Amino acid sequence: MEAAKRVCSLSRPREPAPPTFLLVLLGGAFLALAAFAGDTIVPGEGISGNQTLVSKNGEFELGFFAPGAGIQRFLGVRFKKMPSTSPTFWVGNRVPITDLSAAALEVFGGSLCIKEAGASLWCSSVAADGPPPPAAAAVLLDTGNLVVRDRANSSRILWQSFDCPGDSLLPGARLGLDRDTGSNVSMTYMDYPHDGSISVDQSRRNGFVLTTDGLDSLGTFPDWMVTSQDNGRSLVLNRPGPNVTEFLQFHLGQVSLMRWSEDSAAANGSGWVARWTFPSDCKSSGFFCGNFGACKSNGRCNCLDGFEPSYPVEWGLGYFVTGCSRSLPLSCEANGRTEQDDSFILMDKLQGLPYNPQNDLAESDGDCKQACFSKCYCVAYVYDSGCKLWLEGNANVKELDITCRVACWCIQDEENDRPSMGQVVRMLEGVVNTEIPPIPSSFQNLMEGENSCIYSDEG
Repeated sequence: MEAAKRVCSLSRPREPAPPTFLLVLLGGAFLALAAFAGDTIVPGEGISGNQTLVSKNGEFELGFFAPGAGIQRFLGVRFKKMPSTSPTFWVGNRVPITDLSAAALEVFGGSLCIKEAGASLWCSSVAADGPPPPAAAAVLLDTGNLVVRDRANSSRILWQSFDCPGDSLLPGARLGLDRDTGSNVSMTYMDYPHDGSISVDQSRRNGFVLTTDGLDSLGTFPDWMVTSQDNGRSLVLNRPGPNVTEFLQFHLGQVSLMRWSEDSAAANGSGWVARWTFPSDCKSSGFFCGNFGACKSNGRCNCLDGFEPSYPVEWGLGYFVTGCSRSLPLSCEANGRTEQDDSFILMDKLQGLPYNPQNDLAESDGDCKQACFSKCYCVAYVYDSGCKLWLEGNANVKELDITCRVACWCIQDEENDRPSMGQVVRMLEGVVNTEIPPIPSSFQNLMEGENSCIYSDEG
């Protein structure tokens, strides 16, 4: 089975550019969060968006953090002593906060609620082991677990963040049955168009099921890593020794126990090292090498021609799941203003094809290639009893935009302005450009109505 991937090939040697030095002061980078005096929230005494809770041992803090350079923030827990390198253990279904000054975390009745501008965006559930208490308190424990418990009976846990681990699990947390709340805990991973989960397999000692896009892989945690409880119905991640920081990380098709290493941080800038990984080699998982990575016959990951590791330091440590990125942008992404031409490389001896292809009407290999070339967001194609294309990035948004434009052309007021069926096919295939059409009178009437929800964005 053969397939072709789109890459960049240099048409002429690059001349070295003169060094340019740019110093930029980023105001957002210096936004400080004020520590709240304590580790507990009680009714009437919440924290504002720029405040954090700190566990009594000083190891963890909870606040509204940003996962990157975006404007949105989310409620999460992180290691307080390493804010720049700590993973964030998200809380509250990753409800986005856009106005930090208007955000708050408060306790109402038996629930913990995220609020923005006075509106409740998310509230924790209450364990179904009795009536809701008249009052509750939220406490950030020394384990990093955010717990909501009955103020009158502190042993009664109403909700805890360890029951909703997302893609990261702290030591002391569990997978499987939680007797305190009755929850069945699993790790989850979502990154469109992929999703995955890790759940306990009670039929095997320390067994688990790693599911990726509906496909199951059976794995086993080593004895030194987890403790089995409740006749195998739950597995607790063991705490490491003194002065050791670890957590379990779930990425697409791969789970790893990550450990902080000062030597690694000093040597190559990345302090997190995979101590244990499943699957253990790229021959066992199609996702092991990440996007645009390939598993070689020696069991090692390599980037395809025209690509390089997205995070070279992690690849140097044997952690490949973050995949590869283009060495150079595609010519079509820069409207042709590049020093290279776009081309394809042939990939053969494939054991299978990637998920989620888009079928195309092309009737030959050459037509299939051209169909992929005509879409800048098409990254690969194969012609085998039909044409299949693989898209990435904003493919769906771009196709929706083109489809809406074509539909709008088809309902123009003047019949002569409407495209023929052949023109419609060429526009949908991207063979010809689809200009922004005039707004038909039927749409104009809707836009002038009181309940109109129609808008346009030509930027």
